[in-house]
Amino acid sequence: MSQPIKSFACTQPELAQYAFDCFKPEDAHLTAIRKRAAAEKLPNIHVGAMDGLHLEVLVRMSGAKKVIEIGSLAGYSGLCIARALPPDGQLHLIELHEKNARACEETFAQNGMNKKVKIHRGEALKRLPELETEGPFDLIFIDADKANYPKYLEWAEQHLRVGGTVIADNTFAWGLVLQTEFDTEAQRSDATGIQAFNQRVASSPHWRATILPTGEGLTVAVKLSDSIR
Repeated sequence: MSQPIKSFACTQPELAQYAFDCFKPEDAHLTAIRKRAAAEKLPNIHVGAMDGLHLEVLVRMSGAKKVIEIGSLAGYSGLCIARALPPDGQLHLIELHEKNARACEETFAQNGMNKKVKIHRGEALKRLPELETEGPFDLIFIDADKANYPKYLEWAEQHLRVGGTVIADNTFAWGLVLQTEFDTEAQRSDATGIQAFNQRVASSPHWRATILPTGEGLTVAVKLSDSIR
């Protein structure tokens, strides 16, 4: 007889508000990024405030010094990561869109993080090979095109140190992971990419992984061995 699944996600708005009020995840510097991005008409797809705090805490816990972020919009998540790095830490941020990259530059300049962050413009699958000589890396945060999540994971498997961490956002795919029929090809592509990513880290003996039940789903995986081929 199967065991009932104990509640896995916060479904009460009052509890969500309690967490926000208690932990106060967004300060004036982070709020300013949202406001500036809105003024520049960038899409409102930043990580949530609590997820930004999750990121900072996870990076601090990992002791990471060399980090890659794939996709950053205006630098909200990037600032959360950069804050968690030691003085000699380095964040390599890959951003596809030039307008976003310029917004990131302003974010890090205003927050005194220029020395910690290098911005690489262009498609991540083309920029990642250029970073291989900087590795192995301690942590990789993935928050870009969902269809390519499995390819980003394949790269991470080869260039992350043993004990290193992959964190991926939107891994519930807005509920699309539960569907078998889709309204658009883009939805299908997003769903199949996320499903493949989650399945690989969940079933591979080279990873130990979980999914945090945030509103978007945040998958966290630790690399257990170097024998990934």
